[in-house]
Amino acid sequence: MIKDLRIHGEIGADKEFFATLSGEGLDGRYFHESMERDGEIVHRFFVGGSEFILGPAALSHSGNGGNFCPYMFGVDEPIEDLVKQDVINRLVVFGARHEPGSRIVFSDRTSSSEEYKQIFLKGHAVFNYYFFVQYKGSGELKKQQEEILRSLGKALKRFPLNLDEEDSRIVEGLKSRWSELASVFFLLKVVNRSHLKFYRRLEEMFSTSQTLGEEENALLEELAARLAIDPYSQERMKIDVMYRYPGNRQVVEEYRSVLVDIRSRDEIRFDDQARISRLRTVALRKGIPVNLLNSLDEKLLGDRKMIIAEEPTYLVEMRGVLETILLQSRQVGIHLEKEDLIKLLKSKLIALENRDSAFDRILIEVGKECDERSRETGTTIALEEFGNIVTFFDRFDNVYHVVNGLGFHEEERLPEDKLRSLVMSKKVFDDVQENLFHDLFVVQILKNLYLPQYGKKKVEALFGGMSNIETGDYSLQDVLISLEDLVREEREYRIVKTAMDRWLKKFGRSLKGVEEEASFINDVRKMLVSRSLVRPDVPESFFRKALEDLKMERIYFGSVLPNAIKARDAVIRSEFIDTSGIDMMRIEELEREFQQQYLITDEVMDVIRIDGA
Repeated sequence: MIKDLRIHGEIGADKEFFATLSGEGLDGRYFHESMERDGEIVHRFFVGGSEFILGPAALSHSGNGGNFCPYMFGVDEPIEDLVKQDVINRLVVFGARHEPGSRIVFSDRTSSSEEYKQIFLKGHAVFNYYFFVQYKGSGELKKQQEEILRSLGKALKRFPLNLDEEDSRIVEGLKSRWSELASVFFLLKVVNRSHLKFYRRLEEMFSTSQTLGEEENALLEELAARLAIDPYSQERMKIDVMYRYPGNRQVVEEYRSVLVDIRSRDEIRFDDQARISRLRTVALRKGIPVNLLNSLDEKLLGDRKMIIAEEPTYLVEMRGVLETILLQSRQVGIHLEKEDLIKLLKSKLIALENRDSAFDRILIEVGKECDERSRETGTTIALEEFGNIVTFFDRFDNVYHVVNGLGFHEEERLPEDKLRSLVMSKKVFDDVQENLFHDLFVVQILKNLYLPQYGKKKVEALFGGMSNIETGDYSLQDVLISLEDLVREEREYRIVKTAMDRWLKKFGRSLKGVEEEASFINDVRKMLVSRSLVRPDVPESFFRKALEDLKMERIYFGSVLPNAIKARDAVIRSEFIDTSGIDMMRIEELEREFQQQYLITDEVMDVIRIDGA
């Protein structure tokens, strides 16, 4: 008995399709024909009154069915799907539309046509599925579509899909549902081969070091140019590859669950900001694109306002300075003093660290009032003073994001023009108060628990280098070279540590004694050097540091963490963190792995964490 019929073909130069027909009475079944239209080959698939036509530029369909694909950045995701963690696929049933109140209305008008460009722009950038069924019995199309959605909708939205998926497995996995209403199920997968090549290369590069540095991005840009892939599609695929990496996906899903929790209360409490801020810091450290998190903010939080029992001191001070200087006392000639500007800048720093949008709202309110006051009085003094403050804030934002990017982004490089701008900004801030630049931008980031060891080295090298530029001891190039050396070292350290970790796990290798460790280090060095992943002259101490860090991680996972949990003792954990030198983000990754492996609840973990660390 024939269970499935399959056809694999091409459409144009860079598209291909995989068609699978499954069901009853397939012996001798005729469901495909190819024909020529205007000198181009067209493929038609048809069963029981439904059909798909794959032309050179567009796909058209009629009858019942729909299409589905995995959610990725850029695919419109309804709130109803976004708040459900197990919903992973987008599903469109032909002729169905949402109306207010989440009500779905069905129509007999199911026929349409869509260009491939739009299919891969609105749906998944690499592959998309289409389907229809040979409906048992008869009935209006809209009734068929309603029944299809009722029978298949929940499963289609939750069925794991990937690029290597065997389509017959999808059909078989859904058979218990579609066989209730149909005798035959037709599944069509359409693949953009250019995007697939780019996506595969992305996966290969990202899996090596879990980041995309300057060199990788240059190679990807060259590949995208050869394949004629537009920038937006490149960005979508980059975000998707980064998101689907196991550790990154976990962070994004945790971030989404926090937003869903806030949405259920229909308000954002001030203490929610700390949870959001912590996860965004981890995301920044992992290189997760901020666009992904911002899109979740926009969809799930919208215009919700933060509920604060009492306005924080920094906002009270900010409001007082702005309103007094710019509004109430303008007539007696009070101008912005340095002490006032310092208060404003420090308030802005706290607001940024807390992701408190109230700061910007107050600023906008005061700006509008300044504008109105200027029109009423015919003088622009207050408005000019406000403009000076905003100019300082703009400079602040620029410095803050450059310094934080350098500290938290692996392989972040500092262009010469940005370094020159930082040197100028340091002079501007230090003219307001001695060491103000250091107090605002260096002290705060060095206090951050999630700043990685190489991030700390880069920030310290940047500030020390800028100070030496001011004294004339260093040139811009001297500082850029020292930062570039740290970036290269950071990359090689990550590659070495990742390779060692994978090798030890793969072979279940346990190193005993100095000789075995030396032999292991030598093997790893040879392998990485032969693949040009590290320089031949990297000292042995570099490899040994990576191995020592791995050993400390295993001690934490196998001994320190379980002992801390068993004793419910936060001191055990905090003392190890202080003395081990392991990055806080790596500590939390190990803890998540431990939780999953041994089914430990968040409540238990909270007991051993101090101040959210």
